[in-house]
Amino acid sequence: MDELHNQVAFLLALLVAALIIGIVAERTKIPYTVALLVASLPLYYAHLQFEFGPWLLLVFLPALIFEAAWNLERPALRRTWPAIAMLAVPGVAFTASVVGFGLYAMHQMALAPALLLGIILSATDPVAVIATFRRLAVPVDLATIVEGESLFNDGAAVVLYGVALTALGLSGGAHAAAGPSNVWAVGAIAVAGAFGGLLIGALIAFAVSQAMRLVDDAMLEIVASIVAAYGAYLLSETVHCSGILAAISSAIALRAFGLSRPKNADAEIGNFWAVAAFIANSLVFLLMGLRIELPRIIHEPWLVVSTLGLLLGARLVLAYAGLPLVRVAGENIKWRHVVAASGLRGAISVALAVSLPDDVPMRPQIVDAVFGAVCVTLVAQGLAIGPIISRLNLRAEAAAAQ
Repeated sequence: MDELHNQVAFLLALLVAALIIGIVAERTKIPYTVALLVASLPLYYAHLQFEFGPWLLLVFLPALIFEAAWNLERPALRRTWPAIAMLAVPGVAFTASVVGFGLYAMHQMALAPALLLGIILSATDPVAVIATFRRLAVPVDLATIVEGESLFNDGAAVVLYGVALTALGLSGGAHAAAGPSNVWAVGAIAVAGAFGGLLIGALIAFAVSQAMRLVDDAMLEIVASIVAAYGAYLLSETVHCSGILAAISSAIALRAFGLSRPKNADAEIGNFWAVAAFIANSLVFLLMGLRIELPRIIHEPWLVVSTLGLLLGARLVLAYAGLPLVRVAGENIKWRHVVAASGLRGAISVALAVSLPDDVPMRPQIVDAVFGAVCVTLVAQGLAIGPIISRLNLRAEAAAAQ
């Protein structure tokens, strides 16, 4: 009982800290996620015992993913899906390959761990990107591209992460016994898991929406949305499908199926998930400070610098060469500038890195590079996005489109 009391008190203390940081960030116009990360880094030196493990993602990730997907504009999503698909699927593979083969060519790491590092860092952080865009006025299609990418590429990166561990024959993969000789079979299973997650999310959303036709109460519909978000995530993970993609699918489908019959229910559901996502966002970033070891960032300086350079190079190619190929936002050079600057890394990458099995080759170096990339991209790019948007006059463009 005393241990439970201490854990609850600890989480409450984090919420108090998040409230104070939020007030300071609002007054100083610093992006909230950047302020959270900077404030959380000293927590490592407090030597607090708190495990940043899979259970943390299980509690917080569905809320973050569902809230972001719920607020995607469906018309904008239909207009921009080619850009989102390009950035979230081939873009993830391209980034992982650039980082992996680049580090291998520079003799920084062996090929297998280098590719694993590239996969871990291929996911842009949905918490950081979405939180930053929420406080800025940007054209809805541009916001949808960046937010949609950050959601779907998390699913793609986590799928590739499992494939990589399985192919290496390491513990932690869903089918680790398959071994390197069955990489193609494992890849097929991963693709099936991705589509399975999307299907499970849509089916659960449909079932929930049909059940809620029997009632006319906004509070019950909020509860139903919780069931859809966590039910889709848990069921998909249980059958070795993508829980992230299931949560995304459930949110988009639930809104498309017209869950909110009362006029004010849609807004109430959105408000509930906004608060839930804010709390989850705050706790995840503060808890992240318990795992990011500042001395480790400078322990492998050339590896960190090389990784950052390769990440930036891959992002520039995707923004300035990839987007024109799909003819969505490619004609607008201003939008490409924002997409190039939006490749922040964060909690997902940290969670994947610290969850690596102990038998992963060069595990300490992978963790060092991830910590460095997360800190630099969140702070540098997180602070830069606001001035970039202001300099490009995107606020005016967004206002004119309304």
